Amino acid sequence: MVRDAVTRGDVVDARHLAAEVFGGATRRLTRIETIERDEIVRCLIEPGATVNRAAAELGMSRATIYRKISQYGIRVPGRG
Repeated sequence: MVRDAVTRGDVVDARHLAAEVFGGATRRLTRIETIERDEIVRCLIEPGATVNRAAAELGMSRATIYRKISQYGIRVPGRG
């Protein structure tokens, strides 16, 4: 995965990594859950991203996105 990310540029940051790197789900996710998790991660790793902005972009409340972050075990570097 890292090797693939390096081929895309000189600097590898969170945007170059697959969403599953940021998830810590304890069970196998359904396809819909995987898509949802990947979209949440995509929004959260954008430069200058906030949970409020990610929630607005995804059309969900801030409380829902926090619940989904917990549900999927999402850990984004630089965010508690």
